[in-house]
Amino acid sequence: MRLLKTVFVTLFFIAAITFAIKNQESVSLQYYFINDEVWTMPLFLLVFISILLGILVAGFGGVFTGFKLKQEIKRQQKTILELEDELNSLRNLPIMESKQPYE
Repeated sequence: MRLLKTVFVTLFFIAAITFAIKNQESVSLQYYFINDEVWTMPLFLLVFISILLGILVAGFGGVFTGFKLKQEIKRQQKTILELEDELNSLRNLPIMESKQPYE
């Protein structure tokens, strides 16, 4: 498994390096809220920055979801303990015979 991971990471870096070498043309970036400024950068840098920002946003979303799930687990465990206590108390009740015959 470790060998497979190493091969995959190596191939990924080789692909990234060859992408960077082949895409060195400059591109200009202009956005709606940036009126007069035009940023110029190599295409590969723009792609790598976009990928990095996507990874960061997804990572923060994953961390937020993880915290919510941990809170839900704690709440569910508390409910389970309460229900188990109730079940044990019901099991320990003495059995009473009914005075009415079955219908």
